[in-house]
Amino acid sequence: MPQGDAIICLGAGVDGAGRIDAAGHARAETCAGLARAGAAPVVIFTGGPARRGGPSAAQGMARAAQDAGLGPARITLEQSARSTLQNALFSLALLPADARVIVVSEAFHLPRAWASFKVMGAGDVALSPSERLRRTEDGSFALGMVIRESVALWFNAARFAAWRLGGIIGVDDSARAAWLR
Repeated sequence: MPQGDAIICLGAGVDGAGRIDAAGHARAETCAGLARAGAAPVVIFTGGPARRGGPSAAQGMARAAQDAGLGPARITLEQSARSTLQNALFSLALLPADARVIVVSEAFHLPRAWASFKVMGAGDVALSPSERLRRTEDGSFALGMVIRESVALWFNAARFAAWRLGGIIGVDDSARAAWLR
């Protein structure tokens, strides 16, 4: 079992009413299990709302983790992120610079998540899959998600390059953070 200073639960699908999808439940339950087993003292649930002013993915996943036995004192919410790069940027800002993090998402998403956390400055990043394979409602493997991740990795690289260049030429941090969406 990985050990860290914080478990970071990456946001998943959420609807306008704040209901998380099956992937969000799996992530939340995995984080709760890791925390209960002693992997880290705190879980950061990261993910913004589906609509402006609505409940966030972070809130929905935190509720699911509490239902799975995670005490509220161990929960931190980051409710602004709308992408994996923003998950990393905003979550790492809540931790000391040398924090060891355990990132939780589905296995197909973990390579991009790892890269996102590394380029945003995380030193020690462990990965923990919430699911090995995502299944569709009919029970088949969601191959489309793997293809999407392959493409998303390159979009992340381009967004990160623009974000970094913006910092070099003096663009305001909040404006640059929006570029990572």
